[in-house]
Amino acid sequence: MRRRLRDAGRYDDTVVVEQPWGVPDSFEELWEWLDDFEGALVTADRSKALELDEGERARVWAAKAWNAFRALDSYTQAAREGFNGGFYQHCTSDRPGAVNWPLKQFAPAESDTTMNRWGAERIFAVPEDVDPSGRKEMQAHLKLGSKGSTSPRIYFLDDTQGITGRVIVGYIGPHLTNTKTN
Repeated sequence: MRRRLRDAGRYDDTVVVEQPWGVPDSFEELWEWLDDFEGALVTADRSKALELDEGERARVWAAKAWNAFRALDSYTQAAREGFNGGFYQHCTSDRPGAVNWPLKQFAPAESDTTMNRWGAERIFAVPEDVDPSGRKEMQAHLKLGSKGSTSPRIYFLDDTQGITGRVIVGYIGPHLTNTKTN
């Protein structure tokens, strides 16, 4: 709503609630800050992420997305320093300075049923160095919300040991189709 009012030249009609410094209050703002995360290579469709700004809980989701990127970036940095384990292990470690993500909000894979029926929804853009087709399946995802039909997700591919040395984020947006949404 704030974005619509601003776009209509009615910015003075919006209510601004201050977020703590360093936390984006929208996905539009988050998108501008993604370059701050050297460990994440974002190939996601910006327009899908910006759809989330229309949601009632957009500010909460944007803040959670910021923390998700902090955790992914922390994991990538740890991998560069020789950490032996994946994102799950990173989130269970107690290494000083590590930014972790709650395990209840992390899914390392989708169910076989979901992949058999809607797996095509989980194929996202990657650099051609990673896959010559420029596309790759991504099942691992972070849950930004669990209420309502939007329940945003961030899908990623762990390429920390691959050609990019980063986590590739292929999707930021509303919940994709699965057995509970269909």
